[in-house]
Amino acid sequence: MSSERAAPVIWDTIERYFTLLQAHVSAERMRDEILTDDFRTGFVDGLIWQGEQGLRDFLGARAEFFDESHTVEQMSTPVRLPDGRWLAHTRLEFFLRHRLDGSPVSDAFTGKAFHVWEFDPAPRPGGASGDGRSGAGADGPWRVAAQLVEGFAALDENARRLFSRPQSGLNPDDR
Repeated sequence: MSSERAAPVIWDTIERYFTLLQAHVSAERMRDEILTDDFRTGFVDGLIWQGEQGLRDFLGARAEFFDESHTVEQMSTPVRLPDGRWLAHTRLEFFLRHRLDGSPVSDAFTGKAFHVWEFDPAPRPGGASGDGRSGAGADGPWRVAAQLVEGFAALDENARRLFSRPQSGLNPDDR
């Protein structure tokens, strides 16, 4: 498959990922519908959540956000890796909202994030098949193997505090 043909499938995969993430679905559903078994997420030069417990910890760390959106503004030309997976870089705008217990108001976190992604076009072991969505590969929908933050821009003060120490992950105590 060419990079030009892979690009719309990758866009679809990112959209499916964020739809599930923003809906706060369970780790099991994330793994069943969109992630590879070796999925990893976090910060390129910081904390990486990996494996089943890592996914649960990552979802737990962000569970307090009740209103959020992620809008991909730009994606690099996808590159096929020697192992058959695909790599792409994105720039996205994010909005997150949470309310601390007892607080009469909520806090918003906004900015831009730069990610490196890895995608697996192979069907899942055990015979997972396509879901009929447009954008699905010939053997079924692609899966996210990695979503790693490379950097940030235009962060508001709340987001600057939240992401101030990538080696620690999200910093809830700094809000």
